[in-house]
Amino acid sequence: MSETNREIPFITVIGLGAGDLDQMPLGIYRTLQQANPLYLRTASHPVVQELEREGITFSTFDAIYEEEEDFSAVYEKITRTLLAEANRLSHIYYAVPGHPLTAEITVQQLIESEEKGDLRLEIKGGQSFLDPMFTALRIDPNDGFQLLDATSMQPNDLMLRQHVIVSQVYDAMIASDVKLTLMEKYPDD
Repeated sequence: MSETNREIPFITVIGLGAGDLDQMPLGIYRTLQQANPLYLRTASHPVVQELEREGITFSTFDAIYEEEEDFSAVYEKITRTLLAEANRLSHIYYAVPGHPLTAEITVQQLIESEEKGDLRLEIKGGQSFLDPMFTALRIDPNDGFQLLDATSMQPNDLMLRQHVIVSQVYDAMIASDVKLTLMEKYPDD
């Protein structure tokens, strides 16, 4: 087959939402029921055991987290694997925690590949962690807020007149760095 006639691989990206199966939209659930093959970025999510009980089968990338030393290598390897599988099978499904466009580096990398013409993407949302967080904190996002990545946050990024939400605080070292960054702009208490 010539390069111009080659079938462009297709990946459907699915957001698993921020909670359990009861919080998942029906359309997302139906997509998961027919998704074959289905790859999960991680099985560390509250809905995964429920999906297993529902008979939904999948593969995860959890082993890559153990193999690689940093997250950038993990995400690159996941993306490469997804692209290879999509090329091999023509259409695959990839599910991520929360919403696919909220703090999901692998999805951003897939979007870059789509922009280069390497694949086609369909993105089906799920609830991000933001909605339940706004509810728990009882803040209105319309008042203004910042979502900052703890792994790259700098003191000059902070807008002191808005709510500040820091994501990707995944270990004590990152939490310590966030604390020190915040202390450069806010009082210690």
